[in-house]
Amino acid sequence: MSIWGKLLGGGTGMVLGGPLGGLLGLALGHKIDKIRKRDSKLVNEDNDSNNSNIYEQYNESEKQLAFATGVIVIAAKLSKADGKVTDNEIIKFREVFDFDPKDEGAIGKIFNNAKKTSEGYEIYAKQLKSVFGNQQELYVEFINSLYKIAFADGELHLNEDKMINDIALIFNMPNEVLNSIKSQFVSIINKMDLNNDYKILLSHPSDSDAEIKKKYFKLVKEYHPDTLISKGLPEEFLKFANERLANINKAYERIVKFRKDKNL
Repeated sequence: MSIWGKLLGGGTGMVLGGPLGGLLGLALGHKIDKIRKRDSKLVNEDNDSNNSNIYEQYNESEKQLAFATGVIVIAAKLSKADGKVTDNEIIKFREVFDFDPKDEGAIGKIFNNAKKTSEGYEIYAKQLKSVFGNQQELYVEFINSLYKIAFADGELHLNEDKMINDIALIFNMPNEVLNSIKSQFVSIINKMDLNNDYKILLSHPSDSDAEIKKKYFKLVKEYHPDTLISKGLPEEFLKFANERLANINKAYERIVKFRKDKNL
């Protein structure tokens, strides 16, 4: 069963708990009476990023459900960021994620309920942080998905960029990692820029060939599909991970070619 099918199951909201579970239950008509003890801190305080015991309580399936729900909910919040609220946003979401048309109605309910709720995106991002813990690769793929949605209309609006930056801060994502993700989309929209290629590889023009090669292989290893699946990334999101991996490869190839041609 696809992650979307699992997500629309009656018990998913109870499995997730917290703000995400509550919104999911509301959208699908399932009453969620309790917030699980391990999620309750989210309502009142930030979690200590070093408290790994919280994160260990979530299995791979729960992480996948949280990831998919989080993408829908925060994408809905993101759809309002540019100030252009329309009835076509779920169509745009479907074009990006290519889910089964039979699931569109239920996913649309989650999306629209998230768009209407008064809560900001921060509480949902904090719950995701409690689920993913210190698994940086999942945060990268989540932010990667948000940029994919934001750039779907061909441009990144200032409010969309600010929102994604704020979420990255909640995730404790280093700024250079955020710029690396963003740069791959800038390279697609605009003319190829070698400076973006260096950002994609978390490198600098002053780095030696050996240093760049080392960073390149580290990225390839971290974002290999098998690695991401084992950490809780739903298979339906692998295509974005593969696109990122392809962009990493292309950036490295362009830098290597530029440096080789420069030395001829």
